[in-house]
Amino acid sequence: MRLFLSSQDFGNHANKIPRLVGPNKKAAFIKNAQDDKPPSERNFTTSQKKLMFRDAGLELEEIDLRDYFGKPTALRKKILNFGSVWCAGGNTFILRRAMRQSGLDEILVKLLQQDKILYGGWSAGSCIAAPSLHGVEFGDRPHPSAVPDNYSIKETIWDGLGLVPFMVVSHFQTDWFGKEADKSIEYLLKHNIPHKALRDGQVIVVDGNKEEFLE
Repeated sequence: MRLFLSSQDFGNHANKIPRLVGPNKKAAFIKNAQDDKPPSERNFTTSQKKLMFRDAGLELEEIDLRDYFGKPTALRKKILNFGSVWCAGGNTFILRRAMRQSGLDEILVKLLQQDKILYGGWSAGSCIAAPSLHGVEFGDRPHPSAVPDNYSIKETIWDGLGLVPFMVVSHFQTDWFGKEADKSIEYLLKHNIPHKALRDGQVIVVDGNKEEFLE
């Protein structure tokens, strides 16, 4: 299994990505964690991300999971064209619902187990790799009232993808999200839930049995 879990974007370690991804540099980019935003706001940074991926040696193509709701076979066929799948930040619980409705959750887990793809993500995209999303609610809204209208799954999904045995707490010690991160850590400590806090710039890389925490 190959994972690149960051607090923000590629952190300080974009140079690690080409080798980790392998020969297929086509990257599927998923922004569904931001589906609660107006389209103009949701799409505002996409051009910037294309440059970021290009600078890392990757060719970005955005995949909107809403186009594949109820179509897991078509989504799997599409995902097989890529060497990596990347999920951006936003609302972790909305991203989780989008993965369930499209079938991406099961597709990713199987392809990762077969080492056919790399999974990367930051913020919500890294949080979702945990076994459970309990503790994320201090920074994201899990409630049905936050769910976009075109989502049929309104109830909160609390199970993560289980790609790592710990929760990732993003944006630790930042001016704009540090208080929320501290509340999550307080909850995780109280309930003895394994976790790793990431400051912006830091990255967790998993390559097979090897795990690295990069400053």
